[in-house]
Amino acid sequence: MAKKKKRRYRRNTKATRQKTNARDTHHLCYQRNKWRKGYVRELRDYWYCRISIPRDTLHRFIHLNLPDIPAPQSSSAKEALEQLGYLEKYGSITEFDSIERRLELLAALFDCSDQATADAFRKQLEIVREFKKSPQ
Repeated sequence: MAKKKKRRYRRNTKATRQKTNARDTHHLCYQRNKWRKGYVRELRDYWYCRISIPRDTLHRFIHLNLPDIPAPQSSSAKEALEQLGYLEKYGSITEFDSIERRLELLAALFDCSDQATADAFRKQLEIVREFKKSPQ
């Protein structure tokens, strides 16, 4: 006779509980389903457009207040990638740049070519500044 399989439950131990100060990678260009093809996807996955931030506080606050960033046209995304490549080559951007600096730069890159995307980056920047200004 075959044994009955029983579900195993994890114990609620210190090791299995999620830490409140856990960090998560935040894509500045989101949601994935809108940023999924060609140069638009390359821009979303570019190292400068991802940053590690606190998961349960800032990351959640951003996504609750701004559902998504509209994807730009492919030609605009290609142009932005080229500019980011030049800035990286000449040392103007680093992995240590703050989220505010990154959002300001991305908004500036899309100002002339895709205004809706630039405005959404500025809105995300306002949300981050509002979060950092408020007492936690």
